[in-house]
Amino acid sequence: MTSTALLVGGSSEIGMAVLKELLGPPPRDVVLAGRPSGQLWQNAEKLRDLGYHVTTAQYDATLQAGEIDGLLAHLSAHHPVGLAVVAVGSMATASFEDGLVVNGVAVALLVHALVQRLSDAQLVLLSSAAAARPRRSIMAYSLGKQLADSTALMLAPQAAERGVRVLVVRPGFVTTRMTDGLKRAPLATTAERVAQRVVRALQGRRVVVWAPAPMGLMVWLLGRLPRRMLPAELR
Repeated sequence: MTSTALLVGGSSEIGMAVLKELLGPPPRDVVLAGRPSGQLWQNAEKLRDLGYHVTTAQYDATLQAGEIDGLLAHLSAHHPVGLAVVAVGSMATASFEDGLVVNGVAVALLVHALVQRLSDAQLVLLSSAAAARPRRSIMAYSLGKQLADSTALMLAPQAAERGVRVLVVRPGFVTTRMTDGLKRAPLATTAERVAQRVVRALQGRRVVVWAPAPMGLMVWLLGRLPRRMLPAELR
């Protein structure tokens, strides 16, 4: 049966890189969901140029649980969603509250809705290394990612009963538009390399993958040092 591929966060560079690695050859129905933007339209056109049938849908952090479920029902009306990549997040939120909602609460609701609706599918959540070790300098982003990350991991066993495999991806510093202008952190990587890590992880049975691979060890080591001993950007 033909299935639809869904990217929530349709303007995300990392999300697009992961989606393209997992799509398979065209033709295939693809939905890019996100806030209307020039980047969203450009990403849709790039996929259409490759031969995919692409539609766009509006998604933002203000949607309530019922609205999210209605959106997913609409998107899967013709073909079930067989691949869902969730790439939602922002460090540039207007307030602490907005940061928690955009990166955490809204994503947790979305992941929950996907687990309830999908069957025989793959669900990839783009989380962050900051979910495993929140940082004060990006507190709202970190705590939001921690909520979304934990939600996906706690729902993974329930999802597996429906044939849905959950993969949580924890990148470190990725050179994208979102990090443009920020000081490059140790073990920095690219969107394309994150996507390659995802592909390799899906060939096994892992639930969590770090990108790059040494990032998990680095986070573990940092967690055992007093924060006062670390540079400000790592506290």
